[in-house]
Amino acid sequence: MTHSFVFRGQPKSYNSWKKNNLKGQAYIQLIRNSLEKFCHPVEMQTGDLYGIAYYFFNKPTGTDADNISKPIWDSLTEFLFVDDKQVKYRIAGSFDLSQNDFDLIDVTGIPGEVVVELVEAVQNEDHVVYVECGEMNNAFFKFNLEQNGN
Repeated sequence: MTHSFVFRGQPKSYNSWKKNNLKGQAYIQLIRNSLEKFCHPVEMQTGDLYGIAYYFFNKPTGTDADNISKPIWDSLTEFLFVDDKQVKYRIAGSFDLSQNDFDLIDVTGIPGEVVVELVEAVQNEDHVVYVECGEMNNAFFKFNLEQNGN
């Protein structure tokens, strides 16, 4: 089962991530509440998973796309899956909305309520994150994405 959701706000970077302080706990709660908004009840996943974290922003922060995904997966540990080691295949990306047209992004297959939230958020917020997690498939592994990415 695929779980997809959106949360508003600047994602935490792994380098500044401290899950045991008050801000870290608030971030964990933001992510978990966002997941529950779109996937209720949340079903604990037991197998190998893939994960996607796309960061959309209107104000550049210099945040490294790879560094935003680890705190997200840590936040979902013991909530969506037992351990973030289950997320065997990860995609992380950042998308500068001030330089690129969001309308060019293909949102086919995303649940309608998530698309509505994502579109509304990228139009009205400076920082938005789309997260997706589902069952791992070895067909995800591709080489030479520039040529064979579709």
